[in-house]
Formats: sequence, structure tokens, C-alpha cells
Amino acid sequence: MRVEVLESAKCALKKEFNGKNVVVIDVLRATTVMVTALQNGASCIYPFKEIDEAKEKWKAKKDGFLAGERRGLKIEGFKFGNSPLEFTKEAIQEKEIFMTTSNGTRAIENALSADNLYIACYLNISAISEKLLESEKDVVILCAGTDDEFSLDDSLCAGMILKKMSEKIKLEMNDLGLALKKIADLTSSVKEILSESKHYSYLKSIGYEDDLEYCIKVDIFNIAPLYENGKIKLPLK
Repeated sequence: MRVEVLESAKCALKKEFNGKNVVVIDVLRATTVMVTALQNGASCIYPFKEIDEAKEKWKAKKDGFLAGERRGLKIEGFKFGNSPLEFTKEAIQEKEIFMTTSNGTRAIENALSADNLYIACYLNISAISEKLLESEKDVVILCAGTDDEFSLDDSLCAGMILKKMSEKIKLEMNDLGLALKKIADLTSSVKEILSESKHYSYLKSIGYEDDLEYCIKVDIFNIAPLYENGKIKLPLK
């Protein structure tokens, strides 16, 4: 199986993903929110690149909640921001979520040509790895990055997925994937690796330390969310 890692959402713009499985990662914090919300009973998540698109879809459906951020801060008029800790069972169970973020939802939109498009973060590394191994398709791991640049938080997560998959089969990886797997092989503490990284430090500076502690938890959920027909949901068992 060949696995290619892309460092940011922008890197997906000129690529076609037909015949491949794609995994989108935006650890801080969009995909962590998505995984958490679905684990806690949200019926589905509609991802949007633009704020106005999310608002229009929400108004047309007349149900559910708007969620999202720009520069890490909740969008004015939205029910939720981009903190996974907001998405409790009591708040969102059986509700639809209309979501737009700076990087994560844009990465999803850039990868819609994939045969299957999965959502990953540290919370569900093993579940995603197992899902990818069920298929013989080649894989692209698309790190959302931060403002179209490499982001260590997403990339380390990609490396940990590669490490997990490599325990079961031999992978053919691009150079970025090889480098990230080697980093993951040597990593004993996600927090120690990320503590001085740019986006981690920014979110800490604007008061999201509790979010950061949550976002770096590894393998606490056994779900592999899938994008299908315009929405992210849990696959039927």
C-alpha cells in the first residue's frame, strides 16, 4: 500500500484522489471537534469552506447548530466555536452541525474527489488505521496545516497513523511520510513535542489550554467518521 502525506490543505488543490482513500487531519481543532461531536451523538456534520455557505445551509434546514471559528475564535452569531469541550451529549445529541473553520473544512473541500474521505485526530488514530487497512486502496493523509503552512500538530498525528499501520503491513511512503513516521517512532509524549509549536502556542495564548489537553489524548474513541453526500457521519455498521 502506498501512503502519501500532504503538509497542508493547499497541497491538495492540484491533485486528484480518485481511486484513493483520503484522511483529513486538523488536530487543533476541527477534526477533533468532528470526532468528539459524532462520538457524543450528533447526527451529522456539514463542513463548509465559507461562513456564508454554512449560514445558508443552516437557514434552509431550519434545524441544528452553526459552529466554527476564524483565527481560533467563535464566529459572531454562531452557537458553537471550535472547542471540542463544547460538544457534549447534552448539547448536540441527535442534532445536525453546520461547521466552517479556517483550515479543516477547507481541507475537506479540497479532497472531495477521494473514493472515501475519513476524519482523523489523535482521539481515533487506531480506528482510522484499521479502517484504512481494510481496503487495498492507496492512501493520502491530508494535514490541514495552519494558513497553508506545515503544522507540527497535524503532521505528528499523520506519523502516528503511519506507525500504527506499519505494525500490520509494509507501506510505501513519500519522503514526508517517512520523516513523520520516524518522528512518531521516537515520540513518547505528544505534549512535549507540540508544546513549542506555532499553532499550539497560539491557542494557548488565547486561553484554550483545556482544549489542548483534550486534543492530544490518544485513542480514546473507536470511530472512523466518513464524509459522504455532503456530510460527515459514522459509517453504518
